[in-house]
Amino acid sequence: MNKFYRGWWVLLGLSLMYIGSNGFGIYTLPLFYPSISQELALTKGVITQAPSNMYLVLAFCSPFCGWLLDRFAPRIILGVAASIMSVLFVSLAFINTFEQLKWYYVFFGVALSLGGVIPSVYLISRWFDKHRGIALGLFLNASSFGATILSKPAGYFLASGGWRTAVTYVGIPVVGIIILAQLLLKNRPEEEEFQGEVMPQKNSTKDFTLSEALRQPTFYTLLIATGALWFCINGILFNKDLFLSDLQLTPSQTASFASSFFFCSIIGKIVFGLVSDKIRKNDAMLGSIVVLGLGILLLKTCLTHVSWLTMAAIVLGVGYSGAFTMIQLLIAEHYAGKSYGLILGVFTMIDTLAGSIGIRTIGQLRASTGSYNTSFEVMLALCIIAVGLVVFSRKKESLIS
Repeated sequence: MNKFYRGWWVLLGLSLMYIGSNGFGIYTLPLFYPSISQELALTKGVITQAPSNMYLVLAFCSPFCGWLLDRFAPRIILGVAASIMSVLFVSLAFINTFEQLKWYYVFFGVALSLGGVIPSVYLISRWFDKHRGIALGLFLNASSFGATILSKPAGYFLASGGWRTAVTYVGIPVVGIIILAQLLLKNRPEEEEFQGEVMPQKNSTKDFTLSEALRQPTFYTLLIATGALWFCINGILFNKDLFLSDLQLTPSQTASFASSFFFCSIIGKIVFGLVSDKIRKNDAMLGSIVVLGLGILLLKTCLTHVSWLTMAAIVLGVGYSGAFTMIQLLIAEHYAGKSYGLILGVFTMIDTLAGSIGIRTIGQLRASTGSYNTSFEVMLALCIIAVGLVVFSRKKESLIS
């Protein structure tokens, strides 16, 4: 019988790397912010400047990372990222000033561009065709899984020994996981072993260079659509807790919303990954945007009817994670080829900047109007625009095929 496909081992390696880079580096470290702020005499607003710098660095490094992927072995680039992250995670406990913390996040932004979503999606697209959707869905869940398993020991060591002890005792095992991940990676499959992953019937698509892609209307429709979605995704993620505080919920209601939201976000990545392997990627993308829009509408309804909160958490969790997954898959579907890395880097740069604008704009609208109602209306309008743009690209694709 057919032997076990090595691509799944590569996926495991990438997922372990993602547990370290995002599960620990992005989602677990904020647990230490209150303690770091207190020790360094910083306000909440000041300390968040450090990770915001990371997103700017990540955005502008993304095209360069994509360019590197088109010219060098992905395993080498991921190895460089693993080395930088390992040094950063070990050195984090020795930070004594806010300037050092800001520089930490600058270098982490560089490492994240070299060892985060871009090279991982690039390598997954090399190893998976028939099962690309579910492979990407499983990979993206690694950050949620990592944050779940690392937050408890981080909280324990934080309470018992302080943030420096917690960073050391949790960070060193994470470094071990990142190093282990490198042993599972391989640049590309052998032609014979990849045959089982090739789709039996697949429309021929043009192998675009970046300059060719820039001359196609579809490139701009997808770029605007994904940027609009990232505006909504980050706007929701970084403002949902403030929105919940406006509703004056009990602690149990807030915890219920959070658990429902994050559990359903895991489901959404897997479900839309599976669905995208069965139907056209554009159709699956449309479905994810509709669910995301419905979730935003339900959240807006909660301003006057809090009883809808659990339903809003469920639908929003599925929609946000589904859209996040489908953005990566749709870009790969259109542009996987000789310049895929560079094109993916350009998309990531614009999407990251759009997400950053979303975080600030949604917060500023709340501050100026005293409510999130206008913010929800803006995000609903962007979802409608994204639907129209994806439908346009779908029609163009149908004409070409």
